[in-house]
Order: sequence, then structure tokens, then C-alpha cells
Amino acid sequence: MNRLEAALTEDFFSRDAVTVAQDLLGCILLHEDVGGIIVETEAYADDPASHATLRGPRGQLMRETHGRLYVYLIYGMHYCLNFTTDAAGPGAALIRAAAPTRGLDRMQARAARPLPASELARGPGRLCRAFGIGREHNGDRVGDRVRVLPRARRPAIACSPRIGITKGRDLLWRFYIPDEPSVSRFR
Repeated sequence: MNRLEAALTEDFFSRDAVTVAQDLLGCILLHEDVGGIIVETEAYADDPASHATLRGPRGQLMRETHGRLYVYLIYGMHYCLNFTTDAAGPGAALIRAAAPTRGLDRMQARAARPLPASELARGPGRLCRAFGIGREHNGDRVGDRVRVLPRARRPAIACSPRIGITKGRDLLWRFYIPDEPSVSRFR
């Protein structure tokens, strides 16, 4: 079995969110006819910024599953893709950005306006739009419609505070590949 056939399984996602978020860097994200290398992630566990702390259905996937897609809408207009993690507790890894490698024409057609390739999947909202991932994917098992292939090698990894949160800002749980043009600009 070659690397392209061996998609990551539920076991990969059974580990804690911080470890999974780091180990997703350099992996290949695939959906339908588009693909890209994951270059930026964030980890969420049982921390103040996590949806796992929300009671009710919004945080349920993070609390009760691993190896599932957790897709939600922010600002009433952008979807965010997370993979649930941690068989022992709540967790998810937010996929913040990918460097496009396949289906660039399709990604460009989905963009709101013409963008350089490095910006097509920069930021969680653009990533979901570029990959055609929406609310209908919420709860899917990783590998059913959205696949993640293992990385060829471990990249250099940098960390910083997570973006766009007001709680838990002291946690350095944003991970990215340094000098990668598709990584979000830190604000």
C-alpha cells in the first residue's frame, strides 16, 4: 500500500488535541477533486476558548467523539473545519490553512474573487470554501468524504497564541509551518 492509499484512521485522532494539531502539519487534506498540504492548525481541548465547554449539541462532537469532522458556522458566513480528537476527553484540531496542490481551478471558481494560489485556503473560512466543505459534512468520519493522508516528513513547526479568541489566549496552541505563504497572517 503506498502513501496515497493509506489515509489516516480514527486511531491517529484518538490522541490529545495538541499532539494531533501538530502532527497534522504537512499532511494532505483531500475532498472530491481538490487537495492541499495542511500548513496551519489550532488545538482546542477542555479550555476556556473551546466549544467543548458549551453544553448542548454544539460541543457534543468534541466531547464524545474522535476522528469526526466538526464543522460549524462563524460570523453567520464562514464554515470552520475541525477534526475531533482525544478518546479520553474533549478535543478538536481546527484546520486553519492549507497550501493548495490539486484542483486549483475548482478552488478559484469557489472563491469570492480571484486570489493568488497561496491565499485560496488561507484562513478557516477560505479553506472550507476552497475545499467545498460545509455544514453537511458535520459529524462525518474522517475518511468518508474528507480524507487526510500522512505527511511525507515532519516539517519545522512554530507555535503562537490562537487567533480570534478572547479566552485562553495564553495557550500557545496555534501551530504552523514557518515561512509557508499559505499560513494566516497573525493579527
